[in-house]
Amino acid sequence: MMEITPIIEKERLSKEQIEYLQKQQTEYKLLGKQRRIPGHTLFSFNMKTGEIKKAAVKPVVTIISDNVVAHKTEIAIEPFCYYEQALNEKSFVKRLKRNGLIK
Repeated sequence: MMEITPIIEKERLSKEQIEYLQKQQTEYKLLGKQRRIPGHTLFSFNMKTGEIKKAAVKPVVTIISDNVVAHKTEIAIEPFCYYEQALNEKSFVKRLKRNGLIK
C-alpha cells in the first residue's frame, strides 16, 4: 500500500514550523572528537556513494588578546560522511573494514 504525503507549501506554514524544518535539514550528530596526529591525513567516506577522499580542512586564526593568537582548523562537514585520520588511503580502507563500514 502506498503512502500519500501532502505537499507542504511555505506560504501556509507558521514561522515555528519553518524554523523546525530548517533545523531538521541542517542537524548533525557529533560522534566524537579527534586530536590531529602529525603526519596523518583526514579522510572522509561517504556512506551513501562509497566515495573516499581527503577532507577539506581550512585553517582559522583567532586573536584572543593583544599578543595571543590561536591557530585552529575547520572541516567542511558533508552529510552522510564518516571522518577519520590515516597515514594513507590504503590504511584508511583497512580502518573502515575494521569498523564494519565496508566489506
